[in-house]
Amino acid sequence: MERRRRTDLLPLPALLPAAPLDRARAACDHVASIGFGSVLALHVPDDGTQGVLVGAIGRVEQLLDVARGVARRAVNEGRAVQVVDADGPLRGASARCAAVPLGRTNDGTVVLVVGDPRLTRRECQALAAWAAPIDASGMRIRGGACSGIARRVAREQHADVIVLALFAASGIQLDVHVRSGALLHSCRVPSDTVWGEVARHGAAFTLGDLSMHPGAELLASVGMRTAALVGLENGSGLPIGALGIASAGDLHIDVAHHLLAAAPNLGPELMGRMSSTPVPVPAPDGTVDLSVLAARVGCRRFAMYERVGTELHLVAAHGEDGAALASEPDALEQQLVGWAAQKGVGVVSDDAAAVLIGNHTVLYAQDPGKRALDCLRLALQDVRRNPFGAEERDDDERAA
Repeated sequence: MERRRRTDLLPLPALLPAAPLDRARAACDHVASIGFGSVLALHVPDDGTQGVLVGAIGRVEQLLDVARGVARRAVNEGRAVQVVDADGPLRGASARCAAVPLGRTNDGTVVLVVGDPRLTRRECQALAAWAAPIDASGMRIRGGACSGIARRVAREQHADVIVLALFAASGIQLDVHVRSGALLHSCRVPSDTVWGEVARHGAAFTLGDLSMHPGAELLASVGMRTAALVGLENGSGLPIGALGIASAGDLHIDVAHHLLAAAPNLGPELMGRMSSTPVPVPAPDGTVDLSVLAARVGCRRFAMYERVGTELHLVAAHGEDGAALASEPDALEQQLVGWAAQKGVGVVSDDAAAVLIGNHTVLYAQDPGKRALDCLRLALQDVRRNPFGAEERDDDERAA
């Protein structure tokens, strides 16, 4: 009869030694004790030679060559966990191996490798969240543009898992990072979850019993016990998503207050890190560099018109990289711009859109491969509040 694996029986990550070699040997003991077939600790040298076995429990002879390969791959790619299916038999079946980098030494990286015929993806993720290094200095980390933010928040809040939940075209994009900043899991979740709720209200709160909360089940499945969430906005009051931290133990009692205090800076910083182009920043007089705005819109043609009396005059036209265009507007552009000025709303055709901003400015975008109105809307959200339906505050409100 095979033992049932229980990742929830692992000790708290904070009880593991910080030194990579000591951490690996302790992890071997704990992982083997909860029922996994083979557990190895390997030191992968920087010079490209094969990994050196520094700890092992279980049947490892048939798995050693595969373990060395997956450990090297984990180090080179910088993932939170590297998973492969081994061809060789282990206890009469093919073995799945998971490699988790644990930290750097002077001349290499220490990696924990777990092999078992019944190893599931979720168990691999739970092991990675549990054993991830506290100090990732010198390691290659694959975590995307926001890896550094995740690593910093984990360190400041003593968290084991960090979640970035940002509004997407459909639902919420959920990116889960381990404490090193490496990306553990990425998926799309509905907006009617705890992430959408906290994002819409700009609130901050803590959760227990994570498996009972829609949207937080993933955190429970990787061994997390408590979580804290805070809503994020773009710096101008527009919600962009939420940030969450989770722990296998108990979070600090004031963690929600700490996150709420940090949120005003985290939102704009996240937007800046994830931006493929510079974010347009209004000058003190409210003007915006049109070439930067055009690059942010990212359409084949971007144009700005100004209403003078009853006529609309072309102010400037730019390409998708922000470069100025000398080409004259075609009939469709003139028609859409005129309609937008007359109707006071955004108007669209198959591949173009125009929208009235304020009382005197019309913006136009055209690209056959994109939704031009969405491109305009998203770029303008970075400059100020959403112009579609939002109203500017009057002078008395500004003064207040």
